[in-house]
Amino acid sequence: MASGNNLLQPEPVTCKLCNGASSAHAKHHLTFTGQFQEFFTNLFNTESWPPRWHCGSWTDFHGWLYILSDIGIWAAYFAIPLLLLRMLLKRPDVPFHRIFFLFIAFILLCGLTHLFDAFIFWWPAYRFSALLRFTTAAVSISTVIALYKVMPVIIGLRSVKDLEDEIEKRKIIEDKLAASEFLLSEAGRIGRVGGWEYDMLKRKSTWSKTIYDIYEIPYDFPISSDEALNFYNEPYRTTLNEAVQKAITEGQRWDLELLLTTAKGADVWVRSVGEPFYDAGGELTKLRGMCMDIQQYKSNEIALNQSLDLITQNNLQLKNFTHILSHNIRNHASNISLISSLIDVDTLDADNADIIGKIKNISTGLNTTLDDLAEAIKIKESVIASEKLSFADVTNHVLKIIDLGISINGAKLTMQYDVETVNFPPLYLESIIINLLTNAIKYAKPTENPVIVLKTYKNEQGRTVFECTDNGMGIDLALHGGKVFGLYKTFHDRKDARGVGLFLIKNQIESQGGYITVDSKLNEGTTFKIIFNEYD
Repeated sequence: MASGNNLLQPEPVTCKLCNGASSAHAKHHLTFTGQFQEFFTNLFNTESWPPRWHCGSWTDFHGWLYILSDIGIWAAYFAIPLLLLRMLLKRPDVPFHRIFFLFIAFILLCGLTHLFDAFIFWWPAYRFSALLRFTTAAVSISTVIALYKVMPVIIGLRSVKDLEDEIEKRKIIEDKLAASEFLLSEAGRIGRVGGWEYDMLKRKSTWSKTIYDIYEIPYDFPISSDEALNFYNEPYRTTLNEAVQKAITEGQRWDLELLLTTAKGADVWVRSVGEPFYDAGGELTKLRGMCMDIQQYKSNEIALNQSLDLITQNNLQLKNFTHILSHNIRNHASNISLISSLIDVDTLDADNADIIGKIKNISTGLNTTLDDLAEAIKIKESVIASEKLSFADVTNHVLKIIDLGISINGAKLTMQYDVETVNFPPLYLESIIINLLTNAIKYAKPTENPVIVLKTYKNEQGRTVFECTDNGMGIDLALHGGKVFGLYKTFHDRKDARGVGLFLIKNQIESQGGYITVDSKLNEGTTFKIIFNEYD
């Protein structure tokens, strides 16, 4: 063997294994049990081997390169577990702790094998080295198995890029939520609507800033549920307290309009809405709701109700005045008619007889006018029950009444009722059809027989429409369009024209929520449309 002159290298000795010592060969003939016992009994015994310096041809450079390399590897293997342990202590949320501890044990044992390899140059405890290597092998295999088991979970973990993308998405969502929260807060502030919550377990109330603004108290003002009730005036305080108790005991929701007095003494109308909230076990845990400042709307409502009361009172007075006026004028008109009928015209001279005749005509006209006015007032005031009517049945009944006029004038009537029935007062529908047909016959062209078409259908809004079209003289709507349905408005030179029929139709249909339209051209005919207040 080579021996160096370096003082750090031991004195050369004879290598027993290299020389084939008989004692080593004898051990090969021991049983496995004997070998096992011999191994652990002499675990730290070094008599069978020389130090590594003396086994082989080691130069100083070669030997120390080997030793320092093993020590460097051990130092690195020792530092890595320390860093891993420090990381686990700083970040206890790191997953797979068991794998980390196996890696720490594996790395430490690997480092110890290299450290012991350096010691063997002076202390040849090869039995202990074998045991250390076996332990390292066992831990290494256990680490491989454990790593294999968690590998699918590790592969399934999101990458750093995925986490960064999720963080970015969450940041965007948080920004949107913050913007939405700001808009919601501003909407509540502008609309004077605030939310509140009362925790039944903690006995604690939480209010939004808007409610503090409504109550005119500071945002940091501590307030209990009992103190909140004190802001309300009676009887509203009792009403709200009863509603809260019903919500607690019976689970009822409340929606009330209440009058409260703010901390600064202002009376404010508010709308209070609340409801109970239960947990998964059905236990009442919270009361939640909102409070809205409705002072402006309530003031307008009170003013509107006062106006409606005043209008109702005025209408009642006007109605009474109309009845009184109509009754008194009718009495005078009846007296004039009665006195006129008592005068014997044959006993008068021609001039006086003519005057009396004119007085009779005036009296007759006055009574007719009063009858028309009474009918119009009756339509305005009466509430007549509607019935399901057949257009064909009502029309046939009307035709029996005006059959003579149709025959004399040679009128041709066509009915096309796509909508067969309508809910409407029978008296009004009969009156409407009579007036439309008699007008169509009355204002027919002198040179043509009347042609009348009656139709029913649904318009685009789903409302029932009754349409009457004729080929008569027509109306100049550019001249008379604004007064077609006026009382005593006539548009043709006929002595029997009174201007009452269309006025009555308009009042009758409008009293039931409908309306009437007209489309006409002079000498080309007229179309009237009755649109009923009835939808699909």
